[in-house]
Amino acid sequence: MRLLHTADWHLGRTIRGRSRVPEFDAVLQEVTGVAIEEGVDVFLVAGDIFDTMSPPPEAERLLYSALRRLVEAKIDIVLVAGNHDNPRRLAALGQLADLLGVHAQSHVRRWDEGGTVRLERNGEQLRLAALPWVPEGRALNAEEILGPSFESYQGYAEFVGEVYQQATQGFEDGAINVFAAHVFVDGSKVATIDGSERRIHIGQTYAVMPSALPGHAQYVALGHVHEPQVVLGAPNNAATYSGSLLQLDFGEAGQEKIVRIVDLEPGRPARHRPVALTSGKQLAEVRGTFEEVVAQGERLGDAYLRATVRLDGPTPGLAQRVRDALPNCVDVRIEQRRDAEDLPEALIETLTPTDLYVRYYQYEHGQPPSPETLAVFREVLEEATVQQ
Repeated sequence: MRLLHTADWHLGRTIRGRSRVPEFDAVLQEVTGVAIEEGVDVFLVAGDIFDTMSPPPEAERLLYSALRRLVEAKIDIVLVAGNHDNPRRLAALGQLADLLGVHAQSHVRRWDEGGTVRLERNGEQLRLAALPWVPEGRALNAEEILGPSFESYQGYAEFVGEVYQQATQGFEDGAINVFAAHVFVDGSKVATIDGSERRIHIGQTYAVMPSALPGHAQYVALGHVHEPQVVLGAPNNAATYSGSLLQLDFGEAGQEKIVRIVDLEPGRPARHRPVALTSGKQLAEVRGTFEEVVAQGERLGDAYLRATVRLDGPTPGLAQRVRDALPNCVDVRIEQRRDAEDLPEALIETLTPTDLYVRYYQYEHGQPPSPETLAVFREVLEEATVQQ
């Protein structure tokens, strides 16, 4: 069998408020075209199909258009829910889509109760253990999955590792056995700045060790990390992230975007190769004086730009001047020469958290935060205070 592995579409994502629908449309046309041209049997999306739990209608249209093209090509499809997806929405889709060869794995289920997708193509049998994002044990019916002993597991990683082992009980000798999951594997390479993975779910709390991935799977298809890579230390060196379809934020600037074509035979190691994607705009950063920023940006064509402008002092209206000169600039930052004498002295203990934030922002950016930014800060501060 031949499988196409992709993930982290994040349909509905914008960049600083600008729609990226035409880019998503183009890249989905490209990806489905690759699937058809390569003659794949199974098309696997390993989570984060949408960017939010309540995607806009245009994002749903993009998904349905892609699915229709694949169904017409008689390609089986497996959709796995990620942490950005609404499991109920995906489950509702699956009620009808199953009839068309679209298998939606919305919730963690036992291997013998739908957790293993069973497909037959070209006389071969595929057993695909498909695991959506696993929430913490208290958010999952853990006893139903693991039995009453689930309370003995210490921490998220051990719990998830046991869920994964249970999921592979549906593997069979003589069949093609594949494991798919939406998860962060410890040691994976992620963006260090502005990472689109939204680091609340990227860290040790939600990490599993490479050794937790099933070693008896011929291929392990992962989603959640946006940079394509082979997972180091995984059993059989058969675990890979396909990465996102577009450069979604500036932490992904310069990343090549791909899908993976995987060739599988019973009892033999998988053979997989990347196929580069060419659709979508590049993201780039420009830095310098106003004149230098404009000159650099003009050489970068239609790329989305983040501009950092160096100044000696406040220059009202500069951000708009940059946007007027570079229409594709979606983020303007000011890097002002820091001078401690510019800010009045004040005793730390007399300042409120909001006062401290305003001083910090002024120090970093050379100008006070906008009312919108300040409102977001106060909202986050209120949530943190309530949680304490």
